[in-house]
Amino acid sequence: MLSHLGETIPETVTPQAVEAFVPETLQMVREIYGAEWLGKKIENESVRQILKFYPALINASYIFKQPHVVAYFVCRMVTLSLQHGVSKYTPLAFLHLANTLMSFDTAPFI
Repeated sequence: MLSHLGETIPETVTPQAVEAFVPETLQMVREIYGAEWLGKKIENESVRQILKFYPALINASYIFKQPHVVAYFVCRMVTLSLQHGVSKYTPLAFLHLANTLMSFDTAPFI
């Protein structure tokens, strides 16, 4: 379904890839997050639909005990929000990001 919306999910997600993606995401948050961004609503319906699927992917990855995959999907959800604006899924993206950073603070990719 996500591929039909233009979103590409990698076949595999390695801890090494996530090790680079988490800091990039946090840097993006520092650069973009602010009043101007908070006033920008996501206009692209495909992006809203993509964001709708990410919580299910995050939960499934958590259930299967794949913390690096959880972190990847969380970061992807946050970066999409930062790139396109705010939607009703944006608070959940940042909640997942905070949870990921708190839960996996000893993981090598955090």
